[in-house]
Amino acid sequence: MKLIDQTCANLVPHGRMACDRCWKNVTTNVQEAGPFRLVRDPGHWGSSTPSTLVLGVSKGNTQSNAFATSHFDAVAFMGIRGRLLQVLQTVGLLQGETVTAFEQRFCRDEQEYAFASVVRCSLTGMDRKKRIHTADSPNVIPAFKEGSAGYGFTSECVDQHLGKLPDATQRVVLLGNTDAYIEHLRAVVGRSRGSLRKINDVAYSAGGVMFVHVSHPSKGNRHFGAFLRGEGIPGEKMRMAREAIKSA
Repeated sequence: MKLIDQTCANLVPHGRMACDRCWKNVTTNVQEAGPFRLVRDPGHWGSSTPSTLVLGVSKGNTQSNAFATSHFDAVAFMGIRGRLLQVLQTVGLLQGETVTAFEQRFCRDEQEYAFASVVRCSLTGMDRKKRIHTADSPNVIPAFKEGSAGYGFTSECVDQHLGKLPDATQRVVLLGNTDAYIEHLRAVVGRSRGSLRKINDVAYSAGGVMFVHVSHPSKGNRHFGAFLRGEGIPGEKMRMAREAIKSA
């Protein structure tokens, strides 16, 4: 039985979001905190009452740039939706689904799945070698660690959008399964939702909902192929994710 009642759940409709959690008394659409930069462009794709919520870390540069110029339904996971479907199917979800059918799940009339990012606005971190802000995981994931300059952005967003979920939501699939990301995000989710229970090294339950980490479908993810093929440590993480989803 879920601990979160749907009457108080945070129901988010498909489309651009009007969230002001981090933007009260802020007169611009960009904030900086230490090496981190937050751009105000939150969005949600698909069902407002999903059984499965799929979340990236934050919008990558491609998606963030497209947000301003492209059709909204095409923005989320632009250019990597086929890879995302491969990840989901590898852990036992959407078996037999075609890429064409999967494309339709990012539209307003989708009933089962929803897509967004843990940080709904675009979060980037300073790449100290390139001297530019990027959405690369090594530059963004440190913002999820308590005490970091970006923790205010990440913890507020988790509390706003994951602290309460629709009663229909059974699982949250988190794209990104490095040990650091799992550790930091698990702690943030636990503080927001309470009653955290570890399932295995890549999955945990909080407030009656399963959170499970899988490989990110980014083309820059060097472990993507090993995850799909079940090789080495990425393969072990794939099997743990699949087992957790199957057990539920």
